[in-house]
Amino acid sequence: MKARLLLWMIATRNSFVALLPLTFLRVIAELILNFPWLYYQQSMDHWLGADWREPLRQIIDNSFTLFGLLLAAIVSAQLVFRMPSLTKHREIAPPLMVAISAVINFLIITVSLPNISPVEFSAEVILIGIVVGLLSAELMLWAARKPYLDLLNLPVDTDTTFYQAMRLSPSIILSGMIFFTTALILAATPDFPNFTQLIIDWAQNNEYGTWILGSFVALMNQLFWFVGLHGSIFIYGAADGALFLANLDAGFNASSLAFRVLFNNFVLLGGSGATLGLLIAIFIVTQRGVQNKIAKISIVPSLFNINDILIYGLPIVFNPFYLIPFVLIPILLMLITLFTLQFGFITIFDSNIVSWTTPPLLSGWLLTESWRGVFLQVMFITLSTVCYLPFVRKAEKHRQQQSLDAFKQASDKIIKVGNGKQKIITRQDKVGMIARDLAVDMQNAIKQNSLTLVYQPKHDRQGQIVGVEALLRWTHPRYGFISPIVLIAVAEDSELIHHLGRWVIKQTCACKARWNAAGYKALTVAVNISPLQLTDKDLPFYITKYIKDYGISAEELELEITESSEIPDTSLTDLILKQLVETGVHLAMDDFGMGYSSLLYMRRFQVNAIKIDGSITRDVLINDTNADIVRTICSLGKAQRVHVVAEYVETKEQREVLSEMGCDIFQGYYHSPPIAESDCLNYFQLHNGLVQGKLSI
Repeated sequence: MKARLLLWMIATRNSFVALLPLTFLRVIAELILNFPWLYYQQSMDHWLGADWREPLRQIIDNSFTLFGLLLAAIVSAQLVFRMPSLTKHREIAPPLMVAISAVINFLIITVSLPNISPVEFSAEVILIGIVVGLLSAELMLWAARKPYLDLLNLPVDTDTTFYQAMRLSPSIILSGMIFFTTALILAATPDFPNFTQLIIDWAQNNEYGTWILGSFVALMNQLFWFVGLHGSIFIYGAADGALFLANLDAGFNASSLAFRVLFNNFVLLGGSGATLGLLIAIFIVTQRGVQNKIAKISIVPSLFNINDILIYGLPIVFNPFYLIPFVLIPILLMLITLFTLQFGFITIFDSNIVSWTTPPLLSGWLLTESWRGVFLQVMFITLSTVCYLPFVRKAEKHRQQQSLDAFKQASDKIIKVGNGKQKIITRQDKVGMIARDLAVDMQNAIKQNSLTLVYQPKHDRQGQIVGVEALLRWTHPRYGFISPIVLIAVAEDSELIHHLGRWVIKQTCACKARWNAAGYKALTVAVNISPLQLTDKDLPFYITKYIKDYGISAEELELEITESSEIPDTSLTDLILKQLVETGVHLAMDDFGMGYSSLLYMRRFQVNAIKIDGSITRDVLINDTNADIVRTICSLGKAQRVHVVAEYVETKEQREVLSEMGCDIFQGYYHSPPIAESDCLNYFQLHNGLVQGKLSI
């Protein structure tokens, strides 16, 4: 049951988030309509005529009108989409059909209940939208699993849309009948006592009535907003608006009712929850990340006391990290405001000139005609910022941990899936989102040269160093170290592999030139290239260019063609391979023995070396089959007069056995892990046998 309630909360919250485009439209319309500058309003009247406000009001009203209906549909679709993780019935009730059922049920309920209109925005309509959405999804999941409701029993080779529509029609009709019956029962049920009116009556007969109602208004407004409901609509509509005075002309003690103007301009600073302080706290705590980005988007609306974006986008709705400050800070500000008003620190003058969209500080000056109103608002913003700070820090720490956990899961998924038929960056799940994010960051990292190369030495049978392999490394500013497998998979799927490959080759040539100047010209440097780079017609040109630019010889560079994916069998690829051979660089087959068509590739292009896959060499001491594979590959290498390189050599015993089997060159942690360029010269000096001129292997 706990898991189901959590799903209900997530579905409701995400539905409000999904409706953010509609909220954006309303926010923009409200800002244009209610921009608190007299000259602006007069200018708009002059330029556009007195009726220019009417289309904006219609946009706002219509956006409100759609809210309840869309909420029912989206809540139901969101819930049923997540429900299969528990019920294992993803295909029983498609989200689209459930949403249609929810829309029908919403119309049935709102039309059948008295005093409720489906085309009016109100607290009741929002609540009905949520409840109908949740119950419609639950009903459809239950009904769709009942075989006796599948009256037509259509064959599965029927058109999918027609099949689902006809199969689920009885379930949708049954659901509608249940909602209709429920509406009739509710309509016949006597009205419950108005709880809000009871509070008002009690407060009016109490000497502390204003304090009671002020706290009550702040509390209820925040609680409604926290669960995603429009608190202002609930509060302003309660008891026909009796919670608020129209103005303050009657004076503070004339009534025990809370003051709407005080609530809008001294409590809701930046919008419900006094979230102007939250924005400042976010900017203090965070420099990047989701919270920081949402805060930046919310700055301008919040200056006009509109914070729907922050509430649904951050989100604050159903966010346990912000429950305490979001609810309690407005209550605290309301009590302080009433205290300052009662003891004469501030005096409210003409409240009719200040709309709820008037920015803080300006509204404080206009309402009190004194620096005191401004000072009080500055104090409130500071107080709310201080109160929000520890909660923002806790939320940011949790967000960062969630981000790292999500990245780890996505990274593991990418490594497991590899290069499948579907590109990783086209996935619509969290893995796809993270992959697309990595692609953007990778593009920036290439431009900013923030990627790095490390080099792993290669040794011959005598233990002399004969070359190194350049290996790409990336430490992401948020995720930390990125697995090379993930890096290459994302680069290949996002078509960044060409730019990445050129960057690696250029940096490697530059590094080799520096080593040559230090006396290590005989050393060869190997660079991995993806099979997809063999579709880059400019690859031979850039390799030749970099070799000339840095003054190195072509034979000093070796290209290891990895088998992360199949080498394209096209005339263009054959031409590029031929041009690469003509440049004079050496070609090698990487991961030989575990790829797609290793033997066939040796017929397509001339190779100077074959590199046995590490999964074979790693277990050569304990796996007879692996040992036979290594012997076979070494025999092939000897027959073809190419060097055989063994990677993942980790022990002396492993190296000796591989040498006896016929391997020529050894690479792995037995000799050295990958090391930075700055450490390579020291490594070269510590090993004998490296001389200028051509190495004999």
